[in-house]
Amino acid sequence: MNDTERRQRADALRNRQSLLAAAADCFAERGLEVSVGEIAQRAGVGRGTLFRNFPTKEDLIAAIVVERMREAVEAGRALLADPDDGAAVFTFIAQMVGRQQVDRSLFEAVADEFLANPEIRAMTGQIVEVLDELLERSRGAGIIRQGVTAVDVLMMVKGVCAAAASLGEVSPEVIQRHLDLVGAAISAPEHAPALSGPAPTLADLEQHLPRRRTDAEHDLGAA
Repeated sequence: MNDTERRQRADALRNRQSLLAAAADCFAERGLEVSVGEIAQRAGVGRGTLFRNFPTKEDLIAAIVVERMREAVEAGRALLADPDDGAAVFTFIAQMVGRQQVDRSLFEAVADEFLANPEIRAMTGQIVEVLDELLERSRGAGIIRQGVTAVDVLMMVKGVCAAAASLGEVSPEVIQRHLDLVGAAISAPEHAPALSGPAPTLADLEQHLPRRRTDAEHDLGAA
């Protein structure tokens, strides 16, 4: 590869990263309805450059999800670097839930094609590998109950995230309590964490549900 080709490749990679960063910011600020033209403008590139990298908005969203998953894998490997941290798996689980809460709309947008997308499928495999290693270390330390697998944990994490999504905005305390429940479910009995915070009530859940408009409000809206 000559110098010109290296520069072209470096420019292409820089443009792709700029587009991913700009799109993530725009989606976080204004939702997934933001136009690709605005994303390209924020990234400082033309629409043609955006479409060469991401033919559709769905491709762009999926690419951001892949990046978030890659960050999760890197964070998990960093936790594995400390051989004495037998409880690192709980940190990793909390990080996964936190990432999905921050980028909830992005993960929801690709939910139906999660394992159909080859890049997402590959990153899911890497997350499973890292999680299995963390679980194996915890089992060796006697912290995690025998038989718990990475897929078991991912299904429980998905449940926490789905419950939070169905309720809209929930407090960090509620999320932490359900992380404690996940931890208790996979822990050896003597290492099960105590549940933090008060138990949520039906009234707590109802206050996060969308409020239905009354007949009078409908009439006023139509006036």
